[in-house]
Amino acid sequence: MRSAIALGLCLLGGTLAPVAAAAEPTRTEYVAQLEGICKPDSEATQRAVRGTRGAVRAEHFRVAATKVSKAQRIFARTVSSISTVPRPGADSATLSRWFAALEREAVALGRTASALRAEDVARFQRVWADFIHEGNKANNVVVSFGFNYCSFKPSRFQ
Repeated sequence: MRSAIALGLCLLGGTLAPVAAAAEPTRTEYVAQLEGICKPDSEATQRAVRGTRGAVRAEHFRVAATKVSKAQRIFARTVSSISTVPRPGADSATLSRWFAALEREAVALGRTASALRAEDVARFQRVWADFIHEGNKANNVVVSFGFNYCSFKPSRFQ
């Protein structure tokens, strides 16, 4: 009886192992899947922030704050969407660090909108620099992945 149970468990384990391995994507598949999610949101972010630099220079801070707030919502939604995608097991630690950096980047973007709403130019400059810095740090974590739309590019926020 014990040997039959042991044999059954071995067979069951043998059939479940390939299923678990098949559910885990390769790095290339993972990058392709994330890029498909990030591309439309990246383009939406660019549309949302179009004219922000000019609004800040013209001291139309409320207009700029509205644009940055919209970009922050898009960014947060994107991070939330890509965080649910199954990750390659070998890259789990790296991707955990990346998602932590993305969360800090989203917070910095929210602070940017808040500073603009308050018309506090000095604070805006500080938190904008933090946003750029956090984005660059996030990029450095996953530089080997070769992301395009999922990587931070400051030019998309101008």
